[in-house]
Amino acid sequence: MPLFHFNSFTGDMFLPDPDGEDLPDVAAAHVAAEQSAREALIEAVKTGDVAPDYIQVTDSDGNEVATIFLDRLLSG
Repeated sequence: MPLFHFNSFTGDMFLPDPDGEDLPDVAAAHVAAEQSAREALIEAVKTGDVAPDYIQVTDSDGNEVATIFLDRLLSG
């Protein structure tokens, strides 16, 4: 199974995902990223912290395969 990384970006701060997750394909990685983004929003509301602006999904070679913008989850 391919390995995908879910990196978080907040302003100019980058939080890499060093471990990643094995998932069957890009579509599954996209679904996992959306779920992760929703969880980040919920946690930010609970703690009063700042949620990431977006989550970038990369493959094992570092190529970007998806980007989930958290503000779009709220408006859509």
